[in-house]
Amino acid sequence: MKSISIVVLTYNGLSLLRKNLPVLHRVAETRSHQVELIVVDNGSTDGTAEFLREYFPSAKVQRIESNTGFAEAVNRGVYAAQRDLVLVISNDVLVGEDMFGAPLAKFDDPAVFSVTPNMIDPRDGNSQAIPRLVPGICWFRTRFLQLADVQSLEGEIPIFYGSGGASFYDREKLLFLGGFDTVYHPFYVEDVDLAYRAWKAGWKCLLEPSVTVFHETSSTIRSLHTKRKIKFLGDRNRHLFLWLNITDPYLIIRYALFLPLSMLYDIITFRKYKFVGFFRALRYLPRLPALRKKRKAYFKVTDREVFTSIC
Repeated sequence: MKSISIVVLTYNGLSLLRKNLPVLHRVAETRSHQVELIVVDNGSTDGTAEFLREYFPSAKVQRIESNTGFAEAVNRGVYAAQRDLVLVISNDVLVGEDMFGAPLAKFDDPAVFSVTPNMIDPRDGNSQAIPRLVPGICWFRTRFLQLADVQSLEGEIPIFYGSGGASFYDREKLLFLGGFDTVYHPFYVEDVDLAYRAWKAGWKCLLEPSVTVFHETSSTIRSLHTKRKIKFLGDRNRHLFLWLNITDPYLIIRYALFLPLSMLYDIITFRKYKFVGFFRALRYLPRLPALRKKRKAYFKVTDREVFTSIC
C-alpha cells in the first residue's frame, strides 16, 4: 500500500479545523507511519497557528504570511510532501472511516493520476464528484451526475476532473505537471485545468464511489467574496483554460465562431459574466504562449480522445 501526504489548506477556518481535522487525523492514524500531515495556513489571523501548535504538534505547518490564493498555497504543501500520494483536502471537508482504503488501491494502476471519493454537499445531498461534459452553444458545459445516474459502479469510473476539495494524487505525476497553475489566481478552475492536463498527458482521473466525504461547496470562498466577483473570476478562468489547453483545430474554430453569439446572449439575459470574464482574460494573453508551449510538450492525447473518456 502506498504512503500518503495529507495537505490541508486553511484560511481563517479555525472553526472548520476544530470540527474536521481531528476526524481526519484520527482516521489517518490507523495507517501509522505511512501518513504525514501538512497544514498550509494561508495567512490566517484567527488563531489557527496556536491551535495547530497545541493540538497537532506533529503536523508540518506551512505558514504563509498573507493569502496567496488556492494554487500557490496548495503547491506549497505539495512541494513539502514526501510520500507516494498526496491527498489535497480543504478544511471544510468531513471524511469517513474508510477514507484511506479503496481510493489507494486504484493507484496500483500506473496510469492513474487522481482518485476522488464521492463528495456530497450536506445541504442538498447531491454529489459534486462526478462531472461530465455536455455540448453547449459555444463550448462544452459541465454537469454533475449522481451515483444513481452511473450505469455501473464496478470497475473504473472516469471523471472530467478530481475536485481540489478532496482528491488523492500521484505525487510524482503531480510534480511533473508542475502542480496547480497559479495563472488562475486567486481561485477556481485550477483543479479542472490540472486534471485535463493529466488526461492529455495520457493519465486517468477516477471516482471511488464506495467512499464518501461531505463538503459544503465553496463555503469559505462564499464567505469572503461577493457572488458577482466569484462569477466574473470563474468565467475569466474558463476562457484561460480553453486558451491554454485546447489544441484541436476544429474545436478552436468552433469556439471562435460561437463565442460572439454566446457573449451576446449573456448580455441580453443581463448576466454579462462571459462578456466581462472574456475581457478580463485578455489581460493574460502575453503570458499564455509560453505556458501553452510548455504544456504541448507533454500532451500525448487529443482533445477528442479525452472527450471520449469523460463525456
